[in-house]
Amino acid sequence: MGGIREMPILKMQDSIICEDQGDIDVEKRQGKRYSCSYRRIQMQNFDINKIREFYQHSWSQNYGDNSDKETPEFWSSRSADFAAKVHSDDARQESLEFLKRFEWSRDETVLDVAAGPGTFAIPLAGMVKEVTATDFSQAMLDQLQQQAKREGVANIRQLPGRWLDLQLPGRYDTVLCLNSLGVISADEQRQPHLARTLQKLADACVRRLIILIPHADSPLNSEMRQILALDTVPLERMRVGVLYFAMVDCGMLPDLHIIKRPFRWTFTSLEEARETLLKKAGVKAEDCNTAEFDAYLESVIQKDSAGRLNLTYQVSQALYVWTR
Repeated sequence: MGGIREMPILKMQDSIICEDQGDIDVEKRQGKRYSCSYRRIQMQNFDINKIREFYQHSWSQNYGDNSDKETPEFWSSRSADFAAKVHSDDARQESLEFLKRFEWSRDETVLDVAAGPGTFAIPLAGMVKEVTATDFSQAMLDQLQQQAKREGVANIRQLPGRWLDLQLPGRYDTVLCLNSLGVISADEQRQPHLARTLQKLADACVRRLIILIPHADSPLNSEMRQILALDTVPLERMRVGVLYFAMVDCGMLPDLHIIKRPFRWTFTSLEEARETLLKKAGVKAEDCNTAEFDAYLESVIQKDSAGRLNLTYQVSQALYVWTR
């Protein structure tokens, strides 16, 4: 097993500036080698608990969301439509392309946390020894089982239940938490437990932990944001940094990659599309040019054979990879 392929290499710049008691001291030696002396700065007034307060944010919720997303009933009611979307030919190809970023072994065991209907578990099963799929929605796991049977996949085990309450039978070579961290961080009372969730994910893996956050930037693309005159630094960007700090605080030092992947919306009508996207942006209809927004949506939304309206575009996602 290896890490992520084609890892970007961070190169040292042509100069290094070090601060020593307020003075700048730069010394150039032997071409591109540099050395500088500096004194360790004591951050005596630094209170780490101030940053830990950010962990209490409900990670599953964005603008327009409520805590229903943290219940199995919410996902069970959407399981059939969700499965149809993620097992379409285009979505399957996108899942495979994501998985090919990593090296997999035929004797590798994988835990897919909040696997849903098998978005990644089913295509991954052919690359590894066994995949264990967890989810607190039995309807989602039923969809996974049905799709696995249709495709002749027999090496996926199910482990139903809420992540924070699950008793794992052992540890796994690789643990996946893909597009699900917010939901699995909530307890049955819908209270967030980010640090506890991350620690349990880390403890479950023998070799590596892979976390994917679906939005490292606004869930709306640049054209939508321009029409709605939205801020250029959305909340989603800030949460990327908070999550990195939380992982470090739990003893991990992950690689962080901002990647571009397709994101898919499915709607039943243009009105639903407008309402959903405006909620995600935290914008009221009366405060924006809805005619211009509708015209844009009509130009990019496509109808599938089932009559569903689909909107797909590239979004920035945050990929965290921690290797022991």
